[in-house]
Amino acid sequence: MTKVKRVYFILFICFVCSCTKDVGKLPKVEVQCVVPSTVSFAQDMTPLFNAYCNTGGCHSGGSAAGNLNLEPAAAYAALNKSGSGYIDTVTPNFSLLYAQMISASSPMPPTGKLDDCKLQMVLKWIQQKAKNN
Repeated sequence: MTKVKRVYFILFICFVCSCTKDVGKLPKVEVQCVVPSTVSFAQDMTPLFNAYCNTGGCHSGGSAAGNLNLEPAAAYAALNKSGSGYIDTVTPNFSLLYAQMISASSPMPPTGKLDDCKLQMVLKWIQQKAKNN
């Protein structure tokens, strides 16, 4: 092998070995959420509870999990029961309702963590003093 071919061969090997690829890393896509400026209990929270929380008997009826009945007629009173800690309008991030939804070890609902947009809506409702509107 001539010197020139040897140099090209070495450069080629260096080039090939210097290539890297991030396998398994996808670019993080930022999700744009459309959360209402005022979150309504009746319009926003009740449908969320109906779709994810009081189905399958989890948070419905007389034997609701955690003594938290999230059926439309009972949800607001159950969430605001004195001493329950489900809603904390002073420190919304520490509300039991929100903390359970974002829990890494056992998020609610048990079928899988809610998407970030729904979680933002729940937190915003609590930040807005969790009104029965």
